[in-house]
Amino acid sequence: MLDSLDELRLFLGVYEAGTIRAASERLGLSAAGGSKKLLALEDRLGRRLFNRTTRKLSPTPDAEKLHQYVSKILDLVNQAEASLSQEQEISGSLRITASATFAQGYLAPMLSSYLALYPKVVIDLDPTDQVVDLVAKGFDLGIRHGVMADSSMIAQRISDSSRVICASPEYWAMRGMPQAPNDLSRLDGLIVGQEVNWTLSKGTIDQIIKVKRRFRSSQAEVIRQMALDGHGMALLADWHVRADLLSGALVKALPDWKVEPNVGVYAVYPSKENMAPPVRAFIEHFKAWAAAHPIDCGFHGHPPPIP
Repeated sequence: MLDSLDELRLFLGVYEAGTIRAASERLGLSAAGGSKKLLALEDRLGRRLFNRTTRKLSPTPDAEKLHQYVSKILDLVNQAEASLSQEQEISGSLRITASATFAQGYLAPMLSSYLALYPKVVIDLDPTDQVVDLVAKGFDLGIRHGVMADSSMIAQRISDSSRVICASPEYWAMRGMPQAPNDLSRLDGLIVGQEVNWTLSKGTIDQIIKVKRRFRSSQAEVIRQMALDGHGMALLADWHVRADLLSGALVKALPDWKVEPNVGVYAVYPSKENMAPPVRAFIEHFKAWAAAHPIDCGFHGHPPPIP
């Protein structure tokens, strides 16, 4: 028989993460302690719940059946606990990963606001431009910017985020302001990641332009600096270059065309089950903050004349 909610949570954690270590860390257990609890559960049920390999555990048919019930049970328990603790002060720890550029360029003041609102929450922020395995690395939450690929993670869209093609006024003066998407193919591209094909749309018209690479980096902030220094044109998130566009340090090209696909900012987390109060509060606060401080800066003006 099942003796405790901790056993159910451990079972669910192993089922979702595929490893005892990751599931145990989420529950504050050692890997050895988690393994002992799981073996004890299997002994009491008289069923093997997971097939062991050297790297990962895979659920047996019995585990698949049990999972259907455990998910429902824990969901009801979470709802009951949430209803009883709404007025209790939120406390605990929160491990977050986000891109370094977004953390510095937008996220920092929102995090400061969250800390002020929830003084008993401790936050550990890991800024990295690499996509991190949240479960394997023990993160509660990831903030991701772009087009969400299929994933086993749960994702909540926080906001839309447009992108703009921009360069320094000196670069446009030297090479000429593009008048149509095809003009981009003759210019110097400052490439974030591997995105050398830029898609632009206007009404029912779509055009894909292969950009000539002049410089490439996985870090958008480096690309922004190259654009400011006049080395070429860049495709960057509008929130990232908001101040540069307003000051004229960077000038947007082709304002009548929209860059596709439309991207978003997402809060990503391993599971809707057992969502800790600090995580839930963070997502709600992030949504409210983004509504009051739009991520999409809405800079749609035409470029000023190039001297």
